[in-house]
Parts: sequence; C-alpha cells; structure tokens
Amino acid sequence: MSKEISFGHEARLKVKAGIDKATDAVRPTLGAVGMSALIEFPGLDPVDCDDGKTILLNLDFKDKYEQLGLQKLRKAAIRTSTEGGDGTATTTVLTQALVAEAFKEIANDSSRIREVRERLSKGLEEVLTELVKLKREVKEEDIEKIATISSLDPEVAKIIAEIIKEVGVNGVVTVEKGNKIGYSKEVVKGARFERGLISSYFINDFNQERTVLENPYIVLVDRKISLGTQLKSIMDAIAKTGNRSVLIIADDVDGLALASLIQSSKSVTMQDQSGRQIQGTYDIAVVRNPYNATPARDFLLDIASLTGATVISEEAGMKMDTAGIELLGQAEKVIVTKDNCTIIGGRSGEGLQERIKAIETEIETNPSEYVKTRLKDRLAALTGGIGVVRVGAYTDAEFNAKKYKFDNAINATQAALQEGILPGGGSALMKISENLSHPAVDLFRSALIAPFFQQVENAGMGKTPNEKYELASSVHKNGNFGVNFKTKEVVDMFEAGIIDPFKVTRLALESATAIASSLVSVETVIVSEIEDGDKR
Repeated sequence: MSKEISFGHEARLKVKAGIDKATDAVRPTLGAVGMSALIEFPGLDPVDCDDGKTILLNLDFKDKYEQLGLQKLRKAAIRTSTEGGDGTATTTVLTQALVAEAFKEIANDSSRIREVRERLSKGLEEVLTELVKLKREVKEEDIEKIATISSLDPEVAKIIAEIIKEVGVNGVVTVEKGNKIGYSKEVVKGARFERGLISSYFINDFNQERTVLENPYIVLVDRKISLGTQLKSIMDAIAKTGNRSVLIIADDVDGLALASLIQSSKSVTMQDQSGRQIQGTYDIAVVRNPYNATPARDFLLDIASLTGATVISEEAGMKMDTAGIELLGQAEKVIVTKDNCTIIGGRSGEGLQERIKAIETEIETNPSEYVKTRLKDRLAALTGGIGVVRVGAYTDAEFNAKKYKFDNAINATQAALQEGILPGGGSALMKISENLSHPAVDLFRSALIAPFFQQVENAGMGKTPNEKYELASSVHKNGNFGVNFKTKEVVDMFEAGIIDPFKVTRLALESATAIASSLVSVETVIVSEIEDGDKR
C-alpha cells in the first residue's frame, strides 16, 4: 500500500486536529454538571455515557492524520484512568491545551524543539512541587465524597465507601454482573498476587486484555512443566466434568506443555493438517509462581488452603502424569491480567482456618521481624477477602457503562487514600498557575486553567473569557476555596466535599506532558494513502 507523507508544522497541525476533535467530544463531560454523549452500539439500544474513557474508546476518524492524534490522546487518557481510576476528561483537556501551547513555540522555528521539550520537563517538576503544597490526607468521611465526585451517583458512592471500609485501603474490589437489576455487594474469600498471564494467547476478554475464568479448577504445581504428557491426565479429568475452565500455577510452563495448552485454548484458532480451522475447548490461564525457594512453597500452600487444592509435589511423591481431579481446587472466578491474578470465592474447607491459625502461631513465636512482616502479609491475603460489587443491567452495553463508572470511582477512591486529596473542581490547578516562577512553566499557565474554565463553561457561568477570569480571580487567593458548580457558589472545597485525588491529578499532568513532549518532536508524519472517499 502506498503512503502519504506530510512534513513540519503542517503535519503536526493535521495530527492536532484529531486531538481537538476528540477533546470536543469529551470536554462537555468534565465536572459535577458535565453532560453526556449518546453512543451507538449497532444492534443494541444507544448508551447515554458521561465517561471520557468510554467516549474515546468509541471514537474513530476517517482521516488518517486525525486518527493518529486520537490514538495519542487516547493513550494519555487511558494511562491516567488505568493507574488512577479517573481523570480521563481532565487529561484530555490538559493535553489539548498543552499541545497547543507547545506547537505555538515551534510553529516558525523547528530548531527550538529540544528547548521546548526541556521546558516541558522542568515545568512539570515545578507544577507538581506546587501542587503538593495544596494536598492533605484523606479522612474517613472523605471516602464517600470522593466516590460521589468520580461516579456522579450517590448510590454508587455509598456502596463503594461501605465496601472499601470493609476490605481496607489496599483491599481488592471487583465489579461483576449481577442476576438482579440494581446494585449489591459482598466480601468473599479470595486473594490477589502480582503475577500475570504467561502468554497473551490465553486472553479471552479482549476489551480489557485479560482472561476471565468462571468456576475454574485450580492446579498447583511446585515445579516447571515442559512436556505435554505431564498435563494430559489432569486435562482429561477436567474435560470429563463438563467445565473446561482451569488456572495453572507452576514454577514455569514452557516447551511442548505451553504449546499444547495454547492449542487447547478456546481463544486460539488454528489449522489442522488438512487446512481446516479448529479451535481449542478449554478456558485456560497459566501463571508463574511469584516466589522462589521456601516462599514459593509457602505461597502454594496458602493458595491450596484458599481453594481446597492439593499441591502436586515431587517431594510428596506425587506424579503429574497420574494426577486426578481430587487434587484440584476451585473458585467462583479467576481474573488474570498481564500484571496480576485475582482469585475470587475460593472453595476452601477446614484447611483454611488451620492454615490461618498456623501462621498466627508462627507470627507470635518467630523472633525475626523480617519474617514476621512476611507472615503478616500472607495472613492478610488469607483473611482480608475481596470485595465484590454486583451490577444488574438489562443489556451488556448498559452493564459495561455502569461497570466503567464503578471501576473509575473505586480506583479514584483508592488513589486518594494512597496519595491524598486536593481542592476539586479544577481549582487546585488554577490556583498554582499564578504561583509558578520558573520560565519553563510559561507553557503550563493556560493549560492549568483549562480544566477550571471548561467546568465554568459546562455550568453556564462564564460566556466570555473576561467573565471566566473574573470568576477565577475571585477564588484564586482564598486558600482551599473554589466553585461549587452545582450551586454556583464559592465555597471551601474540602468542607463541601468537592475534592480530587492528588494521584489522579498528577497522572493527568504527567500523561498530558508526555504526549505534548512526544508530538513537538514530530517533523514527518507517514500514513497509508488517503482515498478520495475518505477525505473530508
């Protein structure tokens, strides 16, 4: 396929057009009185959505240059949303403003690209330094307020606040589909550990790039598995149950064993010797043991007590090629991403309580503080449980929209608990815009004001730039004061519960700066040749 090439400032502006168009779709959703977008899902009812991430994921442009801009913006926003749980719209507005300022600096002189990139880097450092001065730690009564701001739904916020209080600041909370319309919650036995999929071929939820197993069997092995014959007995035994869903945790799985499992996965379509398309029959996730030596053995025994499994161990005289279903554990659900594995609702028996008592006894008797710390971490994993929010909806599209809302609010609340909170409503960024002294931060001044001005516009409070600046100056010097855009009053943002997680704001700034720094370096843009029918 032939290519089309654009150069210099003209090329950058073509890419920026995609950022501008995408931002125009997202910006109305920003803030407490943000509006929504109506998204078409072919064959289903349209979805009314006020989540910036969902809007960006459902955008595609015919113009190839604009599509590149959309992809860069989407990457920045999703990074903020993934790590902070919220802030998609803020990142989008900041990115557009910062890219515009950076492009102005090099419009007529590309030789200044390195200088502009250095100013972006140094400016970000000073902005974050000033932002730290405004933050404070989270109080218990703040939790529901943070969830309300993120979800824009008091009912959602109440459920999130209750379940986070049950599982703790670093507890695991998942959102699942419920059997009844409405919301419910519970805390179930489960654990999460930091080790992800051994191969992307096992992914069966492509939207979120993860593997989800329903009522899976759990296979725990204390060695490396390399031969397909080692797994045949276990896989045949699972197949006879009718539920072909399995999680395998081992020191490693490679060679013919890994190839055999990939071929057996429902997620993989292959050709047989005659050229016919064939597909596997199992839902499979394979995860490496996150530890080595003695900690690895302890980990397997902990998971065994949680799921009712027996560790298939050479030391105990067991052989994998003769192992049966009686050695396998079970759970209600397992979710495995590229980074971690979550086991929900382990089918444990009396062995779990015995394991917990054994660890508690060891904590009391072991003289080593280091060992005690590790034991306490293991105990927390076995006793803490996992919070499960069940969301009932009429359609999958409606469920996915509600799930995004819950996920964002849960992650934003946990982000606030981790790094503290700031005055919300865009006021924190607006306030520091006038406190910056380093010449490098000139690029950031209008960008820092952009989220506040957008919320002013969404609330119908400022029709002209002068009106917006007058409103900004009225709250600029008043400590934690800002605008309650619902009541259109100037209030103490902390007292009113209008707060933003520091982590989300930090991520939004870092993501926007990274995209701006990347795009100012672009001098040549290459796309597939645009057909006449695709041009606008």
